[in-house]
Amino acid sequence: MSGGAVMHVTQAINAMGGVLRSAISADTEIADFVIDSRKVSAGSCFVAFRGENTDGNLYAQQAVDSGAALVILEDEETFNKMSGNRVLVKSSLEALKTIGSYNLSKFKGIKVAVTGSVGKTTTKELISCVLGAKKKVYTAYGNYNNELGVAICAANMKNRSGFAVFEMGTNSTGEISALSRYIKPDVAVVTLIGHAHIGRFGSLEGLAAEKLSIVDGMSAEGTLWVHDSCRRFIGERELSRVNVRYFGTDMASHVIMGDMNRTVNGDFYFTAVMRNTPYCFKLNHIYSHFVQNSLAAIGIGMSCGLSYTEVMKGIRHFQPENGRGRITDYGTYRVIDDTYNAGFESVMSAMNNLAEIPASGKTAVLGEMGEIEGYEEMLYHKLVKRAKELKDINFIFVGKSFLKFEAGENITVVAEKEDAMKKVAAVDGGIFLFKASRARRFEDFIKYLQKEKEQRAV
Repeated sequence: MSGGAVMHVTQAINAMGGVLRSAISADTEIADFVIDSRKVSAGSCFVAFRGENTDGNLYAQQAVDSGAALVILEDEETFNKMSGNRVLVKSSLEALKTIGSYNLSKFKGIKVAVTGSVGKTTTKELISCVLGAKKKVYTAYGNYNNELGVAICAANMKNRSGFAVFEMGTNSTGEISALSRYIKPDVAVVTLIGHAHIGRFGSLEGLAAEKLSIVDGMSAEGTLWVHDSCRRFIGERELSRVNVRYFGTDMASHVIMGDMNRTVNGDFYFTAVMRNTPYCFKLNHIYSHFVQNSLAAIGIGMSCGLSYTEVMKGIRHFQPENGRGRITDYGTYRVIDDTYNAGFESVMSAMNNLAEIPASGKTAVLGEMGEIEGYEEMLYHKLVKRAKELKDINFIFVGKSFLKFEAGENITVVAEKEDAMKKVAAVDGGIFLFKASRARRFEDFIKYLQKEKEQRAV
């Protein structure tokens, strides 16, 4: 974090719940809240958690020695032994949540929350780029979208911002509702209802109900933006609670996709129609689904009083984060780094977009998808079937889930990532797409190519 203090030590302690004891020698400013002792810098508040692999309480004194303004502990023995500003609490999570809640209560700007099966982080970043053309925006970082992640983002929120944009994820019923009641967003977005986590909700309808529960924390003046493919899931709960607006290709939507034309470089010029007026935009990326995500950002931007010029600049300046589709050159390799996640819909879209790029020498290295319990066979079959149709792309499918499928003219199937690495090394450059579930750690391919580039430069 940068840009001044979040709050003072005494403010944080007064705000947090479950305080047992405290020892404060100086009421200094807190620059940020962190849960990783390695990220502590001068003025940080280190929040110690007991995790599966390590106990953060063990690093509390190290945090103080690194300049922490305060440490929040659950372990009484550590509290007694150490020096520095410290507070002992019943639960570090509850303490952090109450600090975040206090920070949210002071915020005078507009709060935006994004959920959906795919495209949450990209849509969040697009919205931030657009709104940032007019006012300061606090953007929840990374994909910190669960109970802990949202709490730490709320605790770190800068109250001088005009907008705050959060992301909400779920893998069990009730999570989105709880997060919404915590954030109390003024504006919410549901990107798409897809197959991510569908096994835990039983059906698309069950998953949609969970995503749409984002309205539970909103006031009657709030606005819910929904991709128009989800219109069939909208019911009385949403319509009676908030203002519902749609974006997509439906002519009845509030922001309508008009013309979308790919340039010779592979990126897009497109038209969005709002209030019967067409507006032209440029998106500097090859993914057409990013164009779809842009529609929500356009609608929110213009509804929040931004001019067309401001919104246009925001869309044009957008670039995805590492692992979210960022394009980088490594010597003779042009790499689409989409290694952070892999929902079925996003994998299929990435494949189709790679096929449309006006270039030769295209390779897609695709790993297993996560959180599709019970739907694996059907979804993997659809991926491989589509891959066989895209003849100008060489596909390398990685993982045991693909071994049941036969290799083909443009299809290679390997069990392990190391085997795929050898296949990649044998290709002398070209355009590469790397995409898999986060658990598959496909960023190892990016590290490998970075290393290769460095060695060849010597």
